[in-house]
Amino acid sequence: MPTRLLRESICTSDSIDGLSWFEEVFFYRLITICDDYGRYDARPRVLKSVLFPLKDGVSLTQINQTLNSLSTAGMVQVYTYDQKPFLQLVNWEKFQNVRNHKSKFPEPPAISSDCTDSPAVEYNCIQMCP
Repeated sequence: MPTRLLRESICTSDSIDGLSWFEEVFFYRLITICDDYGRYDARPRVLKSVLFPLKDGVSLTQINQTLNSLSTAGMVQVYTYDQKPFLQLVNWEKFQNVRNHKSKFPEPPAISSDCTDSPAVEYNCIQMCP
């Protein structure tokens, strides 16, 4: 597992401050499992099993709602590739070093200014386009 750095500025981040305690924990744990490009499988069952393997009280509904909240907050981009959901942490490259030459997960589609390129882009355009 790669080493991740959390800078002290995370404690004074307005984005982080706007999260509930569960969303914040979810986000920190997500940082630890993403590949070197900030990407990971976004299926709720997979996320629950890797982010909260010892927490019986965490539901798939909570995972789904939290992923949606992080997406709405602009911290996570959710997209589909080959009919499977994936995620990418927004601004990953600003805070983490990319060591591998290739991501373990597919790249998100480019987001156009008119938001009509694909169904995966349509999902993200709710937050990203006026």
